[in-house]
Amino acid sequence: MKKTLLLVMILALGGCSSHGVKQGQSMSELYMKAETAYAQKNYAVAKQHYQTVAERYPDNIGALFKLANISMREKEWDKAMNYYTVILRLKPNHAKAHHNLAMLHLNKANNHLNYYIAHNNTLNNKSIATLLDAINDYSRHKPEKKTSLDRLADIVKQ
Repeated sequence: MKKTLLLVMILALGGCSSHGVKQGQSMSELYMKAETAYAQKNYAVAKQHYQTVAERYPDNIGALFKLANISMREKEWDKAMNYYTVILRLKPNHAKAHHNLAMLHLNKANNHLNYYIAHNNTLNNKSIATLLDAINDYSRHKPEKKTSLDRLADIVKQ
């Protein structure tokens, strides 16, 4: 009886150690599945896989960045902002995360300013409308119009 119990424990421990190796391999495979689903624009599947990877490896910038992008597509602005903020804490010079976070802030500003214009009749509305036009032009990447936001972006790039 003792020998059987000892054999079961040894097999169980052996299974645990080999399971750890498989988890590492499966995370790599899972990440590749997420990448494939993302490339195929199957964002629901990609999101599930990236979330699993990010739970296991919270400093995986690739998974976090794709989760942020998916959150933007799903119009979950705060969630996307949180992901980009985490990325920038891990890698402060991540240019795409800075860009996307800036675009999110511009989008939020746009929404707030539109709300303000709709609910407030003052002389400031014309100035705010001009600002909104500049935000919209910049966020739509209209190169023919050089706005103050474009000049600001040029300064930041230097």
